[in-house]
Amino acid sequence: MTLFDECIEALKRDGEVIVLSEEESNEVIKEFKEKVPLDSFVGKVDFNQISRKKEIVDDEDILEELYKNHVNVNEPVYVFWFNAKRPVIKTSIKNVISVIEDVISVDFDTWIFCPKERYVVEYYHEGETFLGFY
Repeated sequence: MTLFDECIEALKRDGEVIVLSEEESNEVIKEFKEKVPLDSFVGKVDFNQISRKKEIVDDEDILEELYKNHVNVNEPVYVFWFNAKRPVIKTSIKNVISVIEDVISVDFDTWIFCPKERYVVEYYHEGETFLGFY
């Protein structure tokens, strides 16, 4: 069983998860690149261009910040990783946070993208985690 498979199994224990097709995955990543400012030199979100952002120290702080900002945490989020060959998954942010170690273990960098509520969470391989509202 791969780390991706383990991640999916862990997410299924606490809620619904949908593994998107290649075409659907490409659409989500295209939307992400169109809406979220990226620093293509280092391959990460350019949080210098995002005015509402917070460095995350504890994973549970993500939900706390979302609640503070009146975000509907029941809106679906998309999760994807550095390796673009992996499919994007669709689930809830609460589900992701409940098994975050399984989710971020899949690859070097992990992004959680919620286009409806306009936020992104980036787990960067150098240990930085940021939440930004774009």
